[in-house]
Formats: sequence, C-alpha cells, structure tokens
Amino acid sequence: MALLSSLTLYASPTNIALALIGGAFASLLCLFIFRIYFHPLAKFPGPWYAAATSLTGAAVLYKRKHQQWMAQLIQKYGKDTPIRVGPNQLLFSSSAALKDIYWNPKTNTKTSYYSSGALGPTSLFGVLPSDDHRALRKALSNAPWTIGQLMNTWEARFGDLVTLFIQKMHDHAAAQRTVNLGEKCSEFAVDIMTMIAFGEPWGCVERQDEYRGIIRNFRKDLDFVGLTMTWEFLRDRILHSNLLAPLISRFALPNEKTQAGMGFLIREADRQVTAREKQNKEKEFEGQPDFLQHLFNAQFSDGSSLSPTQKHANTVLLIQAGADTTGVALTGTMREVLLHPDVYARIRAEIDAADKAGHLSKPILYRETRAHLPFLTACLKETLRLHPPSTSILPRVAPKEGIIVDGHFVPGGAHITCHIGTSNRNPEIWGQDAQDFRPERWLESPEKTTQMESMLLSFGHGPRGCLGKDIAFMEMYKLLPEIFRHFDLELVHPGDYVHQGPIQWVSGVQARFIARKKA
Repeated sequence: MALLSSLTLYASPTNIALALIGGAFASLLCLFIFRIYFHPLAKFPGPWYAAATSLTGAAVLYKRKHQQWMAQLIQKYGKDTPIRVGPNQLLFSSSAALKDIYWNPKTNTKTSYYSSGALGPTSLFGVLPSDDHRALRKALSNAPWTIGQLMNTWEARFGDLVTLFIQKMHDHAAAQRTVNLGEKCSEFAVDIMTMIAFGEPWGCVERQDEYRGIIRNFRKDLDFVGLTMTWEFLRDRILHSNLLAPLISRFALPNEKTQAGMGFLIREADRQVTAREKQNKEKEFEGQPDFLQHLFNAQFSDGSSLSPTQKHANTVLLIQAGADTTGVALTGTMREVLLHPDVYARIRAEIDAADKAGHLSKPILYRETRAHLPFLTACLKETLRLHPPSTSILPRVAPKEGIIVDGHFVPGGAHITCHIGTSNRNPEIWGQDAQDFRPERWLESPEKTTQMESMLLSFGHGPRGCLGKDIAFMEMYKLLPEIFRHFDLELVHPGDYVHQGPIQWVSGVQARFIARKKA
C-alpha cells in the first residue's frame, strides 16, 4: 500500500505537468545546441540567437526593425561571407550572389516562406517548386504583361483614368483642400488593377474613396503576415496542423467571410470567376479580353486549363499586389521630389520644356515619358531603390547536392537569400552615397544605368521576378508627369515610411494641389 501511495503521489497531475514541461524544455535545449554548434550551417558566422530559432527574425520583423537588423548584421560580419540569419537560412550581400541565387535554375525553388496562407490562396507568387512555377507562368503568358502589349491594348484606358484623376485633383485644388497623397495614389492603383482584371474600374477615383478599404485593411494584418511568413514553427507546423490550422484560419487568416480588405477581395474574386465562367458557357467572350478572361484562356503545355482555384488565386494576386505596391511607389516618389526643392524645380523645367516643344500628348504617353522626361524617370527609379514597397528577403532552396554561391559551398536544403532593402543600398553596387537620394546616378552613362537596373531588387530578380512590373511602370510613367504638369504641390506634412511585415508603405503624406496657370 505504501508503494502504491508513493506511485500515486509521483503520478499526480502536477508532477506529470512538470515532467512534460521539463521534457519539452530539455528537447528545446538540445535542439538549440544542435542548431548553434552541429547544424550544417554552424560554420557560417551570425548571431547565436538567430541560429537557434527563427522566432528571432520574426520578432525583429514584428517590432518593425528588420531593415535595421539586417544592415547591422552586414556591418558586423561583412559582405565577403554569408551570414546565418536563421536556423537554416543564409543571407548573402554581395552583387555576385544575386546572379548565383536568382538566375540559376537549380535555385529556382522557393521556400515555405511564401506559402503561409497569410496572403490569401496560393497564386503564382506562392508556388514553391520551380517546375510548377515555370508551367504556371508559361500558361499565364498569354496575357499582355510586356510594355509593348500594354501600350497596344490598355494604354488608352490607363489614360482615361489619369484624366479623371487630374480632374478630381483640380476639384481639391479649387476647394483648397489638403489631401493624403497615399490615399489618392492607392485609389488610382486599385482602379487600374480592377479595370485590367475585370474590364471596369471599381470607381475609387470617381468617388475619391478606396473601395471597401482593401489597402487599409490589408495593412492592418501585415504584422501577422510577417509573423506567419518568418516564424517557421508557426508557418510549417501550426498552420499545417489539422487541429489548429482551421481555428487560426478562421480568425487570423484572410477568408471570404471577412467584410473588408483581403477577405472582401477574395470573395469578390470568387464571385467574378463564377460569373465569368457562366457567361463564357452561355456565349463566346467578345471584345478586348481583360485579365480574368486571359486566365480562362490560359492553357498548360498539355492542353489543360487553369483550375477554378488557380483563376481565383491569381485574380486576387493581380489586384492586391499590384495596387498596394504601385500606390506606395507613386506616393514615395512625390514625397522624395517634394522633400528636395532642387529636384522638384528640375522636374517642372523638364516637363515644361518637353511640353513647349510639343513632345507631350494629353494625357502623356508612356513612350513620351521614356523619351523626353529622363530626369523624372530617374527620380522614380531612385525612389524604388531607396524605398521599395517590399524590403523583405527573397529566400530560395539550395539543391540537394549543394551549390556554390559567391564562392561559398552551401549544403543541400539550406535556404539562401538576399535582402531587398540592404541590397538596394549596397555601396558595392550603388557607390559610397548609396544612402542618398540622388537621381542623377541613373543618368551618368547608359552602361552604368543598365548595370544598376540589373541589380535592382525592388521587383524581385530572375525568372521569378514580378510578372506585373511593366503594368506598374505604365501607371507611374503616365500619372506622375501629368500631376507635375498640372499642379504645383505644397507639402503640408512629409509623413514617414512604415516597415510592417514584409512590406513598407508611406503614412501621412499630406499635400495641397495648386493648379498651374500654364497647365
């Protein structure tokens, strides 16, 4: 009896709980020791706390200090060796690494960083295997992604929205209102993306209101987005758990039941896909195909079509990613120009000279901006360099046999990456004034400009770079010069950049539009 009583006491709930906690702690300690001292990446330099757990990077991202942290690590450990920034992740900082990582077919597979589900259903952006991505991208290539195709099929429609935007800003100017540049640029970008996605814009510019708060509500979730993408245990274990994933998905991840933001966009994309499928069954599509119709016309090499989920996911991607990033680039460029009076004066002089010479249409055409407004385009590129809409990492998986990156052997399965924010400010590429806003660097020589463009990470790099890059440039090259052509802008409040999750955006930039007499 005494023995039985002692066993009962030993097996009490408190003791069992303590034993479980102690066992979990011991397991974690062993895991951390292995990662820090015995992992295949243990030979690479980096902070021990980053090697021990990916929660380190997630916490830094959550505190909105990721850009500073990456810059500090590079300063401490240098650019000549990869830096271990996670249990299985190496950061490369040299220019040579860009080609080795992002242009090598062997490193074209993305890590699970892209597949947390926090950015909605799996689209072209979130397809991990290289072969699957290549097949889907080829199937989607029937749409007019390149600038030549866009000029032929969409530029006139873009011009109509630019004209409407200018009319609305004249209304604000007449009323002497102060406007939020970020909100106005987001409204324009949402209208552009919904127009090319569904054939007609959602009317944000007309109403002067962002429809259903797609961008505003998306940004509210960015901290959680960054956490799910960066913290491997949450991303790969909990969000793939049959028990916990449904609960988290219901309350934390975007879904069709949410009334605003990404949830609304997911629901609206589903509605549009369903309606278009019904219309196509009733009669053949007529007129200029929008991007949704291009998704229906897309075919894989075996002749099969995209699944309903793929049509839905890539519709969401087109609108959400294209609207937010372009809105940020537009706002950021105007902010930088207004913060540098000499730059602003030079832009106005350039536009006035081109206008006087009869080089500019109404509204301005893309090719005219490229040909006759080189300093303005340099300002845009310089803003994209210093303040890319995403300052995140771009991780890829090393092949199982391992690979040489910038002269260093990386074992198979390791995650290798560059960082957009620090790469775009690397003095090795951009010079000792890499931290400065100096648009002239893009005009010094054609050879140097070509080299810099090949090193710019703002739209990704290599065959998995942003497919909608030319759409963004079409928007920016048409709207920005038209704004400076028609208005003098008075900066009321400069606002600031907010680094949130994998994204950065400009908050609180307030300005007044003053109609120019010679517009």
